[in-house]
Amino acid sequence: MLLIGFAAAALSLVVASAHAQDRVWIGDTYEEGASLIYGTPDTGDIALSFSCARGSGKVAFSYIFEPINPTEGARVEVTLEAGDIIMPVQTTGTRLEMDDIFVLEGQIPFDAQLVDLLTSQGALEVFVEDGSEEIPLEGARQAGRKLFETCPLSR
Repeated sequence: MLLIGFAAAALSLVVASAHAQDRVWIGDTYEEGASLIYGTPDTGDIALSFSCARGSGKVAFSYIFEPINPTEGARVEVTLEAGDIIMPVQTTGTRLEMDDIFVLEGQIPFDAQLVDLLTSQGALEVFVEDGSEEIPLEGARQAGRKLFETCPLSR
């Protein structure tokens, strides 16, 4: 729960989408764990994040998206795809009133499939309801090292 709160707090810093073209993969470690974020450095602009607590075997996933029915607690499936890897993520929606944004948050097992997804060539496709976003994976492998080294794979 601490990491979901961290992710929500970090996501609450989202600024105007003018920074979207400058987004890159950013890896970080901190006392409780590590994160891999796709956003704009030094701006607070974060599109999606993966974070883990040391030793948890789980990754907290957060994605900024306004679903068709944006109610607090809405259950929304997000599908992550890269190459032939398809990973459905069950999320719950939360509105961050201060920034008037909607965040989808879920848990993913931290396993080899997730590592393969994030280190694939090409793009990460994010599908939610009737929308999709293509996120280039260039730089994710290097930035993800902190997450991959800090948090053990679940078995």
